Amino acid sequence: MLAAPAPQLLLDEPTNNLDLVGVLQLTSALESYEGALVIAGHDLPFLESVGITRWILLDDELRETDAEEVRELFNSSDPAPA
Repeated sequence: MLAAPAPQLLLDEPTNNLDLVGVLQLTSALESYEGALVIAGHDLPFLESVGITRWILLDDELRETDAEEVRELFNSSDPAPA
């Protein structure tokens, strides 16, 4: 007997073409989703809002990291004010 596959979503930059209302609707839908989520993205507030529990970083290599390091990287890449 075969087991049913676990529910899973793979999202690549899901907020790229959404306005604020769309992002909020997507966030709400994902908060109630009970399967596995794999999200590739650069929208840190969105990623944090959906409750990401494992962070994988691709810089020179693929490695697991934590939310604090991701925040530091995002903050250090912000352009300096003119």
